[in-house]
Amino acid sequence: MSKSGPRLPRLIAFDLDDTLWFPEMYLLIGGAPFRKDKQGRLISSGGEEVELYPAARACLKELATSPKYKDIKVVFASRCHETDWAYTCMDLLDVCDGVSVSQCLNEGGVFQGGSKQGHFAELKRRTGIEYEEMVFFDNERWNITEVKKLGVTCVHTPNGMQAGQFEKGLALYAEKWA
Repeated sequence: MSKSGPRLPRLIAFDLDDTLWFPEMYLLIGGAPFRKDKQGRLISSGGEEVELYPAARACLKELATSPKYKDIKVVFASRCHETDWAYTCMDLLDVCDGVSVSQCLNEGGVFQGGSKQGHFAELKRRTGIEYEEMVFFDNERWNITEVKKLGVTCVHTPNGMQAGQFEKGLALYAEKWA
């Protein structure tokens, strides 16, 4: 541990569907156009609400607003087939006043099919950050298993981001370097 606290990762990656938000895009009866209702909820053309998990909102807010995280690249790594819908949701879902999910994901991300190892190869190529300096959150166990083989610190979120999982990821990462 340094004087400023435990070592932090240089890159944090999140899956989107059923990790940051629910429902998964492919489960929506209607997609675009999405609209916000008077309460600020995001509603699909089929009348379904797309919501951030509360813990996802909290960790994205912390990453976007706390000075201690200012140098961390925050990205998504997703196999979502409805990429236009996902981009729209990232733009419209609010993390806090005036800050959207897309603004929190300060380095964008990767949409592609296949193994999530391919996503991380692209993130490494694009950012120059080594796998060992990354943390990844995903609801799918097999994605966690595949990405962990690369040396990425991984946290399984089977029920979406829940309280304590963000902190767990940071703690696991810091332990690796202790």
